[in-house]
Amino acid sequence: MSLGVDPVAEQALGATGAEVESSGDRGRADWERQYGRILVVSDLVFLTWTFITAHVVWAENLQQPDIDPYTWFPITFSILMLVLWYVVLTVAGTRDLRVYGAGPEEYKRVFNSTLVVFAIIAFIGYILRFQIPGTYVVVLLPFGLLLLSLSRWSWRQWLLVRRQHGHMTHDAIVVGSIDAVAHLAVVINRSAAFGYRLSGACITSADPPAHVAGVPVLGGVDDLTTKVINAGTNAVIITSSDAMHPEMVRRLGWDLEGYDIEIIVAPSLANIAGPRVHIRPVAGLPLLHVEQPSYRGAQRWAKDLLDRVGGLTLLLLFSPILVALAIAIKLTSSGRVFFVQERVGRDGKTFGMIKFRSMVEGADTMLADLQPDTSNVVMFKMRNDPRVTKVGRFLRRYSLDELPQLLNVVKGDMSLVGPRPPLVSEVSGYAAEARRRLLVRPGMTGPWQISGRSDLDWEETMRLDLYYVENWSLVGDMLILWKTFRAVVSSAGAY
Repeated sequence: MSLGVDPVAEQALGATGAEVESSGDRGRADWERQYGRILVVSDLVFLTWTFITAHVVWAENLQQPDIDPYTWFPITFSILMLVLWYVVLTVAGTRDLRVYGAGPEEYKRVFNSTLVVFAIIAFIGYILRFQIPGTYVVVLLPFGLLLLSLSRWSWRQWLLVRRQHGHMTHDAIVVGSIDAVAHLAVVINRSAAFGYRLSGACITSADPPAHVAGVPVLGGVDDLTTKVINAGTNAVIITSSDAMHPEMVRRLGWDLEGYDIEIIVAPSLANIAGPRVHIRPVAGLPLLHVEQPSYRGAQRWAKDLLDRVGGLTLLLLFSPILVALAIAIKLTSSGRVFFVQERVGRDGKTFGMIKFRSMVEGADTMLADLQPDTSNVVMFKMRNDPRVTKVGRFLRRYSLDELPQLLNVVKGDMSLVGPRPPLVSEVSGYAAEARRRLLVRPGMTGPWQISGRSDLDWEETMRLDLYYVENWSLVGDMLILWKTFRAVVSSAGAY
């Protein structure tokens, strides 16, 4: 079994390799450079906008008559801070091609860079004995962070649309066993946001099939370099396989030098987020250290504080809507306005989850007759449930029936973001793996809410919840809250 280019193939690769390098590789480099230039210009424009706004607010709220904001020193100070912010964003890798497109890492880097910049500003102000006006800082920090985040999100949506149409993606060949290739294909094909399109597979198993999970099989791993170059791909993804030992991977890297083809190793670590994985080289071996999930500690306290303060704020903000909906429910159907249902919370403790009543009175007694009409044996959902009232159908479409759960959040029974709160009957059917969902407080929204809601089957809902439980972060929670707003407005998967 050889990964090198044999003498017969060298002649073909002399033309084919050059052709691939000038078309596919350059095409990939072109769109990467194009997107990088977009972010460079976008960051500069929005940072300039931020500093101009902060400067104008400073001038309009001037309380130090001996300082004129439009003299050379304050203007120079603002320009230097703008350049500093821009440089920190660059050094922190916020425009790294490995973080844009999907996931919270890009936003984390933007947020951390912003905190570093303002720490530097405070230090410089202290050293120079220059009292930076409070209005300047109050406007600059949140407004700049908001504009940068919205800018990155907007361009990410543009990139996603392009990728959904087959543009601005990496064509990749996956190498591994049949099962490993099939699993990887399912994961990558879940969303175009990942930016990879599998154009072929090389199977380490004997007698490989023609296709694996819809991916055409190019053959075995003999002459792998030749197959990769002839396919004109941008990347090779190597899954965990006993047939692909380290020496073969290293030889493949040598053979692909000069072709600008990325080599990616996909270890068999399912549903583990990147921040929990750290690489530590030991005697030439890149050992992967996987941190244990965090269920307690400072970040949990910060999440609790965010839940209580955020829940109370939203409750006050939506109070007029809550009153209007309560009146509509009372006037259109007989029965109670609120529906309190026993749900299972953290550590298996039960609590009464509050919702607006969206069904007729006595709906629970009708469940046995409707249960056979669904294929979901654990979590009952029915698209045209006859128990739902007219007002209830509207409430459910836009998830308005769940607004009273803000009371549960303020009380501490629930979180703003977390796994779906299960029924007691559902928990009784849980396997040991599913019970890990109970390690954290359930949420008003979560990954299930932004990924299809009731259209999801039980296995997919559990997978999303377990991933959240073990890989949650405050930045990830913010992203889920933002995406929840979009999901609610579109009413996708709600019934």
